[in-house]
Amino acid sequence: MAELLAEKGLKALGEVILKKGYPDVLLDVNGVRIIIEAKKLGRRDELRRSCVERLDRGMCDICVMVEYLRLSVPSISPSVKDLKDALLRGRYNVGFMTYIDRVGLEKWLKEFKPKIKTDFYEDVEFQDLVTYLMSVYEYTVREDVVTPVVNRIRFVVEDFARSVLVSGVDIVRLKDALELRGGSSESEE
Repeated sequence: MAELLAEKGLKALGEVILKKGYPDVLLDVNGVRIIIEAKKLGRRDELRRSCVERLDRGMCDICVMVEYLRLSVPSISPSVKDLKDALLRGRYNVGFMTYIDRVGLEKWLKEFKPKIKTDFYEDVEFQDLVTYLMSVYEYTVREDVVTPVVNRIRFVVEDFARSVLVSGVDIVRLKDALELRGGSSESEE
């Protein structure tokens, strides 16, 4: 599958990893790590668990879940060409997960609306799989989720600081209670 993705114009390095516990395909697209996990039809929950684990362990930025819907291999011992042809003619159910989904940054963003489908795309061709993959890649690299989250955290901290100053709380006792060290002088009290 990695070879076919490269042949379809995906500028990536693909590596097939056959050891247990490793992803089926690992891609690097301009520094964005993408893992493709593929299973037979009916193993969607296993795909989801795998992708959650890969994202949570920081192994990738995007995880692609592929279910082989229809894949017809012409013989019992197919050649590489037979396998490639079968993959190109195959039909798939495809889902995506990103680090944005796993971290839950959308909770901090009032106007954040995910731009990718959270469920599987059903009965897609190989070329559609590539198209969806590139759409999710574009969404992931284009979407600035960190800056609004940092701004929201800054607002909450500043609001807390203003509340503390207005309420007349003993700043030294508060620092001790919060185990804060250094950074301020006693002349600020």
